[in-house]
Amino acid sequence: MNKPIGDLHCHPSFKPCNNPDISDIWTYKKNIHPKDLFKGILGVSPRRWMVNLFVKDLATYTQSNLDSCYEGDNRLLFLSIYPIERQFLRPDRPFASSTFVQRFILAQVFGIELKRHIDSRIIQILTGFSSTKVVDYLKSVYDSEYVDYFKTDFSLEYKYINQSHLSCSPNAEDNVATFQLVSNYEEYAALRNQNIIAGILTVEGAHALGEYNSKDLVGDKMIDDLSEENKEKLKASFIRNISALKDKEQFEFTPFFITFAHHFNNLLTGHAKSFGEAKNKSMPGFSNVFNQKNGLDLGISDFGKQLIKSHLLSRHNGQRILIDTKHMSLQARNDYAAIVKALRDEGDAMPIVISHTAINGISTRAKAAERLDTNQLDKKSYVSRWDINITDEDIREVFDSNGIIGVCMHDGRMPGGKFKDLLKSYKKRWPQKEFISKLHTQMFLTNVFHIVKVNLDHIRTLNAQIPIEENRIPEVQAWKTICLGSDNDGIVDPFDNFNTASTLKDFKTRVKNAIDMNFDPLWKRFKILDIKEENYRFFNENEITELKLGLTSEEIVDRIFSDNIETFLSTYFVRAYLEGTEN
Repeated sequence: MNKPIGDLHCHPSFKPCNNPDISDIWTYKKNIHPKDLFKGILGVSPRRWMVNLFVKDLATYTQSNLDSCYEGDNRLLFLSIYPIERQFLRPDRPFASSTFVQRFILAQVFGIELKRHIDSRIIQILTGFSSTKVVDYLKSVYDSEYVDYFKTDFSLEYKYINQSHLSCSPNAEDNVATFQLVSNYEEYAALRNQNIIAGILTVEGAHALGEYNSKDLVGDKMIDDLSEENKEKLKASFIRNISALKDKEQFEFTPFFITFAHHFNNLLTGHAKSFGEAKNKSMPGFSNVFNQKNGLDLGISDFGKQLIKSHLLSRHNGQRILIDTKHMSLQARNDYAAIVKALRDEGDAMPIVISHTAINGISTRAKAAERLDTNQLDKKSYVSRWDINITDEDIREVFDSNGIIGVCMHDGRMPGGKFKDLLKSYKKRWPQKEFISKLHTQMFLTNVFHIVKVNLDHIRTLNAQIPIEENRIPEVQAWKTICLGSDNDGIVDPFDNFNTASTLKDFKTRVKNAIDMNFDPLWKRFKILDIKEENYRFFNENEITELKLGLTSEEIVDRIFSDNIETFLSTYFVRAYLEGTEN
């Protein structure tokens, strides 16, 4: 239980890199409040109130600043560099897909008059960026012919993180920890037992590597469908920038993996719907404000496949960069699974990474594709059934590839309607912190035990085909693919009482205690749930014992919060694997 915590996906540099008011990567900072940001603007009172409603569930403060990480025993960070997508800065005016009442509300919040002036303030609230930085971004949205994410956004955040390398906290007298980036597992292992917060670079969104014509970013085409001139220029930018990333003279710390898709069309691959629907016909949701329809649910483009196989995964042009399938559409995951299978058939060990996700309890991607991502789909479910969450098929493929799954802590994407109703009820009737904490711990463990159950069933199916007992897969390996992927500082709706990295040590302890107390009468409302394709129920005691596979609760939480990431790194973050020099 004293092992340091690893987090497969977080964004410590996202806010401070874009806001000079945040002094450094260590320091906690709250975003400016809507009531202060909208002073002096026409219609301030209704707009301020409406904006507050719109953002009230988001974490409008730093979550993974390094002082918070240190306090929460978070000592291994996968720092995800995220160039904010320009579509995220461009509300979908005139909000044609919304109801009349929703359009009226959105017109008040995102008024046509003073359009950029209003947008800049709302973006500041959502992101924690400074007003100067937001104005610069808006200029690139409306006034620039090209958006060069790599040169302007990625390189800026990379430089910020690199300048934070070997820094110490300026705030706490007893915190003498140093932040240190590492290039491989060998460097990380050398830091063990030292007072170090280790950092491994990753990237969220393949758009980070491209130079786009601005008009193409808001169109509905994929890269292979662009004009010949725009297509060739964009393709060349991706190839050029990947080569630069793998050149140690230009970038000392090559990212370990890249989340290939994200919220919007990057012209390379289809994405899954990630923005919530409106809760009712009056109050709009994120999906009413930002248009994700272009590229939604498509597969990986021909050039996207080429980029993955011949440039990112290739070791002929430098260190391999793995692919993270989070945010990929169902079809894109099908396409990538085929790429991984072909590589494995050739003897190339290729792990599937899903850095920050949750389960949907659906057996296959084909079945998931039969349903639309709506509130109605989730209404009677404990977990969200949306495509962005992983099916049992995804879980099995990660296991077969010796990959890893980061389970997130996200009230926006994890829960179905039943959980949301329970949470609302507890906040109203029993607002004590303890009840809500138990409910979120239950959600996390329900995800964890579902993954283990799918893995165990899969292992037993595979072992039934292996006649020699000593060649069979040990069943305890059902626990090997799970870790934490918080998505802290990723513009998220976090668990109420576990909303910064400073709470992770407490959360880890609560997860252990929840396993121990699962069948205690005091825990009867918060027992771990068995998620079925169409319903759910509580696991019984024999089932939980079977799924624990002889592990103690302490051994289980060590695997989730520490050991599995360490094992994964010791296999795929070593020089020999990254550079292709294995014997």
